[in-house]
Amino acid sequence: MEGGGGGGGGGAIELRRRMAAQCLEEQQQIADGRERTKAAASAFSAALLSARTLANHTISQRENSNQLKDQLRKLEADFAEAVSIQVSKKTKCELTRESISHATATNEQLRSLVVDQRARRDEYANAISNQLEAIEALEAKSYATGEKNLEEAIMWYKKFLGFQIVGGEGVKFVFNKIGMQNPDNEYLFCIKLNKDRYNLLQCNPFLKDSEELVKDLNCSNDLFKFVRIMRERFQAAAINGLLPSSSFCPDTSSITDSSQPALSIDTGSESTSTTNRSHSQNWVKNQDNPTKRGAHPSSLLSSTRRSPRIVAADGTNGY
Repeated sequence: MEGGGGGGGGGAIELRRRMAAQCLEEQQQIADGRERTKAAASAFSAALLSARTLANHTISQRENSNQLKDQLRKLEADFAEAVSIQVSKKTKCELTRESISHATATNEQLRSLVVDQRARRDEYANAISNQLEAIEALEAKSYATGEKNLEEAIMWYKKFLGFQIVGGEGVKFVFNKIGMQNPDNEYLFCIKLNKDRYNLLQCNPFLKDSEELVKDLNCSNDLFKFVRIMRERFQAAAINGLLPSSSFCPDTSSITDSSQPALSIDTGSESTSTTNRSHSQNWVKNQDNPTKRGAHPSSLLSSTRRSPRIVAADGTNGY
């Protein structure tokens, strides 16, 4: 019985020993599992941190990539604009080159024309110079004959028409050879131009309608017609026996000459009337001017040679 009891106690101890060893082994395994779990957790945390860092870096890289894409689009637009500008400049350059080529050709043509025109100018200048020399020779040849004809015309006016002009205070027109019985009687009237209006200063003998004639003169400004009508009225007065008195208006200088009938008395032409108006007023002003009254009669009659349309007051070729 004792031997059986001793064998049962040894099995329990062995069982306990085995159970203790197994318990230690399991505890070791649990500790190892905890260590492995802890290491795995640490590794997972590290991996998670790395993944977060990588994700943040990826997001940052994506934003940079978007910015780079925007910059790339802008650069592409700038490049396209630069290409367009370059093409436009190239086109303009070609057009400018063509324009310069045309301008050069035109310049050559104009230069050729200028050379031709200068040659023609020199030719015309030589021709004109030759013509002027010929005209001067003709004028020198005919000068003496012209002066002689002028003197004869002056003498003819004075001798046959009895007409003279006296300068002084106004312009005095003196006529003789009016009446057949007393051809030496002098009929006269004196007018003055003041501010483009004619004023009658003297009329000897006095004509009753002389003021009306002066009004007509201021309306028409036809001095030559007025002189012709006054001579006709003096002729009518002489026929009626009206003789001039012996009084004359004083003067400082006189010009014995014909009037200056260089213009036609045709009052029906507006252009001729306008020319007569300015010519008559200038002529009377020159007669009133002391510097003009001393002129030689040939200078006052210089227009007589050039005008074939001279109508005298009595119907002859002069006043």
